[in-house]
Amino acid sequence: MSAARTRPGETIVFTICAKNFLAHALALHESLDRVTDNLRFYVALCDVADGLDLEQFPFQILRMEQLGIPNWEWMKENYNITELNTAVKPFVFLALFDLHPGAPVIYLDPDIIVTSRLSEVEDAFARGADAVLTPHITEPAEFAEFDDQKFLQYGVYNLGFCAIRDTPQARRVVSWWGRRLERLCVIDLAAGLFVDQKWADLLPAFIDRVHVLRHPGYDVAYWNLSQRRVSRDGDRWLVNGEELRFAHFSGAVIGSPSVFSRHTAVFNRRNIGELSAVLAHYEHRLAVNGHAHYKTLPYGYSWSGAKGENLHTPAAVQAARAREATPTAHLPIARMRGASGFAARPPELAAARREIELALLPRSEKAFWIRGTCDLCVEPTEFQVGFEYAEDRTGDGKLIPNWREHLACRRCGLNNRLRASLKLFQQECEPTREARIYLTERVTPTYQWLAERHPSIVGSEYFPGEHRSGDLVRGVRHEDLQALSFPDESFDHVLSFDVLEHVPDHRRSLAEAHRVLTPGGTFLFTAPFRAERPETLVRARHREDGTLEHLLEPEYHGNPVDPDGGALAYRLFGWDLLRDLSGAGFRSALALEYWSREHGHLGDPQFVFLARK
Repeated sequence: MSAARTRPGETIVFTICAKNFLAHALALHESLDRVTDNLRFYVALCDVADGLDLEQFPFQILRMEQLGIPNWEWMKENYNITELNTAVKPFVFLALFDLHPGAPVIYLDPDIIVTSRLSEVEDAFARGADAVLTPHITEPAEFAEFDDQKFLQYGVYNLGFCAIRDTPQARRVVSWWGRRLERLCVIDLAAGLFVDQKWADLLPAFIDRVHVLRHPGYDVAYWNLSQRRVSRDGDRWLVNGEELRFAHFSGAVIGSPSVFSRHTAVFNRRNIGELSAVLAHYEHRLAVNGHAHYKTLPYGYSWSGAKGENLHTPAAVQAARAREATPTAHLPIARMRGASGFAARPPELAAARREIELALLPRSEKAFWIRGTCDLCVEPTEFQVGFEYAEDRTGDGKLIPNWREHLACRRCGLNNRLRASLKLFQQECEPTREARIYLTERVTPTYQWLAERHPSIVGSEYFPGEHRSGDLVRGVRHEDLQALSFPDESFDHVLSFDVLEHVPDHRRSLAEAHRVLTPGGTFLFTAPFRAERPETLVRARHREDGTLEHLLEPEYHGNPVDPDGGALAYRLFGWDLLRDLSGAGFRSALALEYWSREHGHLGDPQFVFLARK
């Protein structure tokens, strides 16, 4: 692989997983992104990628074929899932060394949630370390369930975390490590071997500047809970009085009311103190990131290896997953808090998405259909694409569709942005059937789709003229988003799709949306937005005397209650929109970026906005 463009100060992190752990990878990425500036995240997919829409994920996925593993065919047939996923680790390090020459690279297991910045790792590399490891335990543990003797069998260092800088010496040692793991990454305690960990005991002997990180906030897990007590101080999680950096939920039984990890009989959810709250948060983030879907995806290689057993991952786990019906597919997203998040996107991902889109273009500029699966209908379908509203062209002059306003599903009739908005409303907001919802439209298919699923929905339209919010006009409720008629805290969710650009004072509308939401309620919306713009472009405004001033050529969009006149667009939003949401009182404001070839969500980038009260 050729070298990537490494940004100054970039933090390079990777994990390894099979398809059934992609929710874990998404949750890990999300937790890292919250606390890390300039994150570059990779997932090495140790699985068959057939049928998986790799470019829909908000990070770069490395396939096994890209790693050049010499003994790959033997390994995938003879190793079980635990052995194989750990055996490829050195090869991923080497691939990322090639992509980012001279840079430190951090590995984290996918079943980890990061809760604060990994400052000690950054500091160790800044002081000249070439590798950073953390031990399973940092004090003698002769009377614990997992006593110190066990770590003479399993390995001194937990390889759920490992950080190595690309140096000539490190490359040589990591190459040695890879050669050993080609045949000897096995769970064979009698022979003194436990996957990659036992081999890593030798790393401090082979690499000159290895920093052993003894901070108690790293790698909190079932094997060291006898030595580490988790507590809470406001918004901070602490371990033995120091800040929790990450919790490692190895063997966690997701959704169990009592079991903490299937690897311990001593610790359960009732006796791990505040760590149970961290686990509950982690389980929720797994759910939002599609765990119910990904855990049912079949593994492409040997689950139990040539021996027909897997001591680390019981066969019953795979059997239970195989029995579960595949639920509704998940739509992976990037959750961005500002322009810096967008700037940190891997350029390779954007290029790959564009290549896929350009390959779909027909020879002529006639409407065409693209096969896929609607994530609302949950059925195979076709998406219709036309060239109305198209502005961009390829280098050879081909017109590029306005993907956002097209890709209408043949079944439900909803276009790209509406299908994505409704999917993300279900996925991110988790509305109940009884949820009180306000939608800023009433005479549209979007309202009908929601009303069939949420009978307590209220919809409205805006009718020009002398009307008051709450009035019925032609049998439809009229509301001015700048002065809604609803009492405070009337709704659990407020939804608005391409309306805010037509409101003279959008900040008043944001404040009104905040006012009518219950605490914890969500405001999910779309609006024309340009990710390259830090500030909103104002197209028109009202002077103090109320007269309209056009700053740019007037632009009118479709209006369901005034098809002939349309609706004037006052602005084109930039990243200051998130700042305006915070100014309106919302405690969090995110731009959700989405893309999926399979589900007909093309056009890069595309955004839905989500704010919580």
